[in-house]
Amino acid sequence: MSIETVVVTKDELDMFMPLIVEQQYDAGKEVDLATTRTFFEGVVGDEASFQIMAVEKGVAVGCVMVDPIPNLQFADKVAYAHDVYVTESLRGVRGIGAYLVAAGFVEAMRRGYEFAEGETHPDNRPARRLYDRMAKKLGVSYKEVASVRYLVDLRSGIERARHEPEYLDRLATPRLFSRQSARSGADG
Repeated sequence: MSIETVVVTKDELDMFMPLIVEQQYDAGKEVDLATTRTFFEGVVGDEASFQIMAVEKGVAVGCVMVDPIPNLQFADKVAYAHDVYVTESLRGVRGIGAYLVAAGFVEAMRRGYEFAEGETHPDNRPARRLYDRMAKKLGVSYKEVASVRYLVDLRSGIERARHEPEYLDRLATPRLFSRQSARSGADG
């Protein structure tokens, strides 16, 4: 395989950005180049989180993001690998996704993380098999954890708070979520 993986630094941003724009476009996001670049300038080179890019002949063809997430069970941070992306023409044919996830977990080990998490949809059998094969190749154990993850779109609340400054304070009150407030007449 003529693919290599590199931890993204600010020096590689020019190579990395076209892939990120492609990923955002594929995800249906309206791409704002200036905002996207500013975001990545702020996260690359961070000691705790990192991005790994797959490169072929000087072109970024895939990436994975790895961020620390606090874990109450281990009272430690866990390396969370997410947003694995491979350019469409190379998906599923050369093992680039597996290579990226493995590189992310190896870099996490280098940085001292004792645990890592990856995630996929329950019905994504190829990705589930990927994690199984990868764990064997890396010589590490893993367990499948049943959970449901939610992506909550907060934009409408943010927009409302711009027009109603007290809106977020009202939402943050414990009474909003108490069982009594759900009963009719509980608000007095």
